[in-house]
Amino acid sequence: MIAGGVGLVGAVVGALVGGLAAVRGARIGAEMNAAAVREQVRDQAVLELQQWVRQERQKACLQVMDMYAVFNSESVRRREEMEAGTVLDKASLQSYADDSTNLIGACSHLALLGPDSIQIAGGTLRRMAERFVSTLRFVNEELAEQPTEQRAEGLRPDWLEMLAEDGQEMRLAYLEFMRVSQGALLPG
Repeated sequence: MIAGGVGLVGAVVGALVGGLAAVRGARIGAEMNAAAVREQVRDQAVLELQQWVRQERQKACLQVMDMYAVFNSESVRRREEMEAGTVLDKASLQSYADDSTNLIGACSHLALLGPDSIQIAGGTLRRMAERFVSTLRFVNEELAEQPTEQRAEGLRPDWLEMLAEDGQEMRLAYLEFMRVSQGALLPG
């Protein structure tokens, strides 16, 4: 009977120790599983944020390209009008100012999304567009002060050269923006 009692006590103690070990093992397993799930959720959140930023960068760069296309087309049209001796009126200048504001604003939005290379290229394009607008306005003011007979002869060579140089610098800035954007946004 003593042997049976010792066996019963041994069985109970063994079951208790085994049960405690099973509970402890289950708790450790649950903690490890919870840590793995937290890490997976954190990694997924980081990937989703990176994807969202990449999509927003693409949208911002496409917006700059769209705004540049409109702005460049209007710049060419206005430059050709002035080359023919036509002074731009206030309505034409205001419309042109709106186009330039749209491009400059789109370039400014790049600062929010980075990376630095796109931000710098967009900033350079913005400055070159502002410079071209300033030169165009200056030449238009100078043209307006010319007598009608002189206007019919077209723009002075030095004014043409200023517009051509600023236009070329703006075009080069745009091409650099395109190169940098493609490098930063396209896999490769």
